[in-house]
Amino acid sequence: MSDTLADGVGLHVIEQFVDAEQQRHAGQLGMWAWLVTELLLFAGLFLVATVLRVQYPESVHLAVSHLKFWIGATNTGVLIVSSLTMSGAIQASRLGLQRLTVYCMYATAALGTLFILLKLYEWYDDIVEHMAPWLNQPYELAFDKPSTLFTNLYWVTTGLHGLHLTTGVTILMVLALQARAEGYLSRHQNRIEVFGLYWHFIDLIWIIVFPMLYVIGR
Repeated sequence: MSDTLADGVGLHVIEQFVDAEQQRHAGQLGMWAWLVTELLLFAGLFLVATVLRVQYPESVHLAVSHLKFWIGATNTGVLIVSSLTMSGAIQASRLGLQRLTVYCMYATAALGTLFILLKLYEWYDDIVEHMAPWLNQPYELAFDKPSTLFTNLYWVTTGLHGLHLTTGVTILMVLALQARAEGYLSRHQNRIEVFGLYWHFIDLIWIIVFPMLYVIGR
């Protein structure tokens, strides 16, 4: 069974759905439901960071002053641009522009990879500077106990975000390779739209993480 998108791209409809619109909404609803649970997870980390800032502002300032602001700011710009290229992939897929869709997906994956590489460099630098309390090595701010909590929170939050981003890049590369096949957009265009929600979610979370960890209290 097949149906047609409003902008003219044919879409294969699985038998349990009445039409393409219902199938699209079901896929997006499923992704939104999962993203809400992920948002609750990050919200708990943001709440802990807020409590630490309120109760121990000086300790948080000490910890934040050791973070690499320029890397955090650069990665923020990288993810914002990646959201634009992901939006380009979605729009191109709606129009049936297969080659442009694939190129935009590759560009998005490349930007995501750049983010990961910068973050790995930052983590390496943090370890070299003894800003990893969870390792069996001296901690630079050992004289200030509350800073240990904030620094560990930094590692957990950025590590969790990095895991989501790595997963996203992997899935995106698989989708990009699949999208090169003839007729892919006519059968599975909805997959690109649903994945776009996930990618924009990763971007949104980092836009909150950046000021929460790198800016406020600096």
